[in-house]
Amino acid sequence: MRRGATALLGANWREGVGRNGADYGYTCPDGEKYPYQWFWDSLMHALAWNEVDPARAAREVRSLAAAQRDDGFIGHTIFWDAPVRLARAGFYNVARRRDLTTSTIQPPFLGWVWAEIAERLHDDAFAAEGLRVIPHFHEWIERERVDHTGLAWVILPDETGCDASPVFDTPLGWKAHGGPGFAVLVHEARRRGFSFRRARETGAFNVACPLVNTSWALGHLGLAALGHPGARDRAREITQAMVRFLWDDAAGIFRTTQPDGTHLPCDVWQGIAPIALPDLPDAISQRLLHEWILAVDRFHPPHPVPSVSVSDPRFMRGDGRVVPHYWRGPSWPFTPPFVVPGLLRLGAHAEAAMLVARIEERLDAQGFREYTDPLDGTGLGARAFSCQAVVMALAAWLDRAPIPSRDGA
Repeated sequence: MRRGATALLGANWREGVGRNGADYGYTCPDGEKYPYQWFWDSLMHALAWNEVDPARAAREVRSLAAAQRDDGFIGHTIFWDAPVRLARAGFYNVARRRDLTTSTIQPPFLGWVWAEIAERLHDDAFAAEGLRVIPHFHEWIERERVDHTGLAWVILPDETGCDASPVFDTPLGWKAHGGPGFAVLVHEARRRGFSFRRARETGAFNVACPLVNTSWALGHLGLAALGHPGARDRAREITQAMVRFLWDDAAGIFRTTQPDGTHLPCDVWQGIAPIALPDLPDAISQRLLHEWILAVDRFHPPHPVPSVSVSDPRFMRGDGRVVPHYWRGPSWPFTPPFVVPGLLRLGAHAEAAMLVARIEERLDAQGFREYTDPLDGTGLGARAFSCQAVVMALAAWLDRAPIPSRDGA
């Protein structure tokens, strides 16, 4: 598994000098289907590289930093050597086709990944870089995406990384990802300058997502590990705000929430991602663990972790095929890196080891497919999807706990 994952990372590696004059080196998720550098894909690749070549992991995240704007923003897709393909320009969150990056974010756990790499590298210069890049990025989020709740809000579904998740069906309707009006949604956001404030003022789509805010808190935990004052307290504040505004006590899961405080009642994996946070109250952690994560009829089918609870009526094993609708049921490589730290944090080591073993078994049987049928393990989507290499990090964490899983994190 390690040899195959390492070979795939190497095959999907791209490097050069970007259109902004910066050196870059990153792992594309798939050479044909996904040729660009995606933010959270890159973080998964960096966690994987950190197990076999920490210097390559450092270059992966440094390439994200090389695309950082002067105001601190880092876009969720970077088009290093050429503009976005013309056929896709209408669906990508770019202000102009020739932009270097999209104008939207993805789950912002850069600080956590940077700190994990810094621990392996023992490189003071790399750690110091993180202390320049990450606070500047967090300042942009605080300034541009946070309201009175203290939470970060998203203005388009793909900012969560879970583009067509059924949790967005109700607020978006015919404009949902994969639907006939999705290009209209992107066009409207472009007209507003991809501004959260203008989206809020005009009543356009904006929600607080538990996955995005979990990622942001994890970013602060990493920043604290790098030595940034105040970052640990901010991680705690974000967790407390999530409990206050996103926790559905009746259901025992976190919910994506609208500006009026309405919870979107859909049992998606975003709602269990906060299990990774060390400041989560124990009673909430235990409910997530036993009522959802380890429940075979919810998020623990034969091939976990599904993107939608198996018990939810919107659960779908595949992607629709004619017009793909991603994140509506299959298991993706992005879900376990949030769940495994939570299992380890709560002492569920055997359960974490079993989850990693099941991932390894299905990759061995099906190859490094993009996503998986959670019931029978059939591989789906791209056939050489390098984000699956993050299984190397998951396996390593069983012996060396990641930052969020440690006592006193």
